[in-house]
Amino acid sequence: MADDQLRRAADAAMLPIVASLAPAGVLEAHWLPDRDGAPVVWIRVATEAGRVAVQSHAWVLPQVQVILSRLGVGPEQVMALRLEVTSAEAEDRLFEE
Repeated sequence: MADDQLRRAADAAMLPIVASLAPAGVLEAHWLPDRDGAPVVWIRVATEAGRVAVQSHAWVLPQVQVILSRLGVGPEQVMALRLEVTSAEAEDRLFEE
């Protein structure tokens, strides 16, 4: 899969990912490859408690993988996917003095 096709398919999957994970507290999702080019989906929740809860759900990663697959991301990228969860609360603490 060409990089441009992969980027378009991954971008198209972010809204459905957020919509399907919203009941679990997910507010945003972004596709950002890591330094080695491995696929990473970052999802954002409001609180640290929400982050811990989302990370504890075994179904979250498979849900993200299914949505990516349905929207055209190739199986090699889907299976190599890493999911990272962050919270607005933790991000706000980064800028506190």
